[in-house]
Amino acid sequence: MTAVVRSVVRSFKAKYWKEAAAFVRLGGHAVYWESPARARLVVPAPERNDDWTDLGIWSIFDLGLERWTVRKDGKFPGLATVRVPDDALHIVKRRAERDSVHPKATLKVSYDCLACGACCRDNEVVLDEDDMKRFRDAGRAELLKKPWSKRKDGKVILTLKDNGRCHHLRRDNKCKIYDVRPAACSVFPVASECCIAAREYELEVFDGLAPEEWPWPE
Repeated sequence: MTAVVRSVVRSFKAKYWKEAAAFVRLGGHAVYWESPARARLVVPAPERNDDWTDLGIWSIFDLGLERWTVRKDGKFPGLATVRVPDDALHIVKRRAERDSVHPKATLKVSYDCLACGACCRDNEVVLDEDDMKRFRDAGRAELLKKPWSKRKDGKVILTLKDNGRCHHLRRDNKCKIYDVRPAACSVFPVASECCIAAREYELEVFDGLAPEEWPWPE
């Protein structure tokens, strides 16, 4: 069981930008609606751009983005912001809906990864050069070939079973290649937005209010 303090997500209309900034400074994440169809995600500024334990960074990754801007002035000085892509607006709406039952800016949660395994299903794990070297050095070069891996758009990715589970995920949710697992798996943080979304999509386990309507494409 892993205990984590995660940020609560709250939605703010344009005129409440001061309240949005104050909420983020308390540790929360704000969905700031510049207009009814345009939103900006505001999170505490990461101390380092490569801090893979920073849940704010992962909340941005979950929107399909890799860059953010730390504002020097304006409404959110010292805070990190990104414009939410139009095709990800449903994601931030769902986050705010989920967390509407949590009164504070942060929430302590405990997850048991071995009772879950959601992040090891219906995913795309890209192998980098260090991963491939690790496999070879461990005498597991076969993991770079079918049926364990394949090439897609010039990248090497782990393959999944027909049921969507990773080939290396055991029935008890332990990893068969844990000692040499890819970096993407190693750094994936408990209670990140990617983690919470996977739990909702794969297991229908909700860390807050359940959705009124299923927010993900079937």
